[in-house]
Amino acid sequence: MVNVRVVLVAPEHAGNVGAIARLMKNFGLSRLCLVAPQVELENDAYARAVHAGDVLAGASIVGALDEALAGVDWVIGTTAVVATKSSNLRRTAITVDELATRLQSRRGEAALLFGREGSGLSNRELDRCDVVTSIPSSPTYRALNVASAAAIIFYELWTADVAGGGRGYGAAADASARGRLLALFTALAVKEGAPPHRRRLAATAFKNVLSRAFISKREASLLIGVLRRAVEA
Repeated sequence: MVNVRVVLVAPEHAGNVGAIARLMKNFGLSRLCLVAPQVELENDAYARAVHAGDVLAGASIVGALDEALAGVDWVIGTTAVVATKSSNLRRTAITVDELATRLQSRRGEAALLFGREGSGLSNRELDRCDVVTSIPSSPTYRALNVASAAAIIFYELWTADVAGGGRGYGAAADASARGRLLALFTALAVKEGAPPHRRRLAATAFKNVLSRAFISKREASLLIGVLRRAVEA
């Protein structure tokens, strides 16, 4: 299983931060990062954390998302609003159990992003994500409380890791390798003569495919070689 960094973007309620810290400890997670928090981590947060005060005390607090994502191989976004049309590539989500299964077979660093309690992650923040996951819920009220959503996701990650016994299937392709693949694919689309708007859509689709597959380093190397030769030809 990858090492998971839990990132809360602009949290608005200290109690939710504390509850998430408790859930992290329940399911074997320890690295918490807060991006531009709107609250202080005081009594309410520690009361809700109960015996996970150490997770809160060790949380890193940064001013921008870029700082929270330093050194990360995969960025995983969460959303209650999923694509209803195939053209909405940004919000094409996978289920939480799919995410857990795919992460279980890889190594590296992953950031799991939770958005604001009131509005979730912005479109720009979702664009930073390699994969988006969502929890199916009633169409009459889709949005879960952020701590409730975290509980479901942490549980799925935990059970996948325990069931899988921590097995790995080769080193994962890092962000640099995936970036090279995307650049070569884009160069190929340019040479093929696709118009700019089609290239942008195709590049987004290709990025989604790469990210959801959690490809290995060896797989990336083979694909880079093929695409490079295709561009040169």
